[in-house]
Formats: sequence, structure tokens, C-alpha cells
Amino acid sequence: MKRWRLKPLGLILLSPLLLLSHLNWSAEAFGKSEDAEKIARIIVVLVDMSGSTNRARHTVYREAFEKIYQSLDQGDRIVVGTITGRSYIDFKPVVDEEIPKRTIWVNRIQFERNLTMTKEKIRREVDQLLSRKRGTPRTEILNSLNIADTIFHKEKRQKILAVLSDMIQDSKEYNFAKVKVTDKYIDEVIRYRRQHNLIPNLTGVKVYVAGATAADSNKFRSVEKFWARYFAQSGADFSRHRYGHSLISFEKES
Repeated sequence: MKRWRLKPLGLILLSPLLLLSHLNWSAEAFGKSEDAEKIARIIVVLVDMSGSTNRARHTVYREAFEKIYQSLDQGDRIVVGTITGRSYIDFKPVVDEEIPKRTIWVNRIQFERNLTMTKEKIRREVDQLLSRKRGTPRTEILNSLNIADTIFHKEKRQKILAVLSDMIQDSKEYNFAKVKVTDKYIDEVIRYRRQHNLIPNLTGVKVYVAGATAADSNKFRSVEKFWARYFAQSGADFSRHRYGHSLISFEKES
């Protein structure tokens, strides 16, 4: 009889330990989820669709996007849009997807199925975009950066902007191919856009540029200087080590 009476008592004593163990496991799982959220990223990719980049879209841009694609991880959001003459007016993302996260509520098979479907959709949509043969007549890079500002605005994830472009602004207001991009010119453009509240807020946004080119080295350096100063005005995390014709490395590969 004494032995039988001890069993309920043992269960009573053991229950708090089991509860505590469950709470610790839940806290650990929650902590891991929170950590995953802290390192999750929003990656905005802007693709130059101007006629001058027709060849680059099939080579340089495709190679750059592959590096971005391979870096995608759980909880990341990727938004892909185009740079055209009407980007600011007609912008519609080609891709806006979040990479699924593994949780205790979704079994492994379902998670892997969702992950595969999401990544295949991203690759398919971007492949179709980069396979377009006809380009647009204008390159509105400046206004496209304001779209990036809008996308990043309420995001809490780490913010990354990848611009796949020759970086030669070609609009009615500014045509880098036809003007000398001097210090004075840069000052005038920045002053005008600041006065009209046209400089985007890209504070904390890490910027990558792939596809940059120019007619000669002097033009290349002057255009690079323009974007270095413009991104600085926007508050972005810009480095000339992340600006070039090719995307040498991206995030996890760095």
C-alpha cells in the first residue's frame, strides 16, 4: 500500500520538472525564432531594363542574381522590380516573396515543399524578366531609388539594395551619357532634389551595384563619384568595394 501511495506523490513532484523542461524548450525555440528574425533580410533588387543593357541582362545581371538567389535564407523577403523610364509611375514588383521559415507548427515535408515552390517561383519569374529581348528607351535610376525607400519604409529586417544597372541615368532631366558629371554638376543635382524632397531615405540600407559601365574610365569614375555622394545623402551604407561591373561577392560569400 505504501508503494502504491508513493506513485501519485512522485508524479506530483515530477510534474513541475516536466513543465519547467517544456517551458525551457519553448523559450529556447522562441529565442531561436527571435534570432532568426533579427538576421532575416529584405533584399530589393532593381533591374535596369533600358536598351543599352540588353546584353548585360543575359550575362552580368544573371550572374549577379544567381549569387543573390543562392544567399536566400529562411525569413528573407526578396522584392525584384524594374528600372525603366516610368518606374516611379508604373512600378509593380516582378517578385515579392518571403522565404518560408521552419517552425514547430510545420512538418519537415511541408516545409521543404513550400521552400522549393517559393524558390522555384522566384527563379522562374526572374528568368523571364532577364530573358526579355527588347529594352526601354529611358533609365530612371534616381526615381527608382524612391521606390526602394517606400518598400523599405516599415521593414524591421536587415535592408539590402542590389542595383543591376550600368548606372548611366538617362531621363529628361539628367542624361549622364551626354553631360560632364563634374563636382559642380553633382552639387546641383543633389541640391535640387533635396529642395524638392526627392532624395530617398535609405538609412541603414546596404547597397550593392553590378553592371556599372561607361564610355571610358574618366566617365566611369565620375559617375561612380555621383552615386557615392548621392547614396551618402540618402544615408545608405555605400562602399565602392560593392560598386562595379560584376557582383564579386554578396553577403554570405563576403
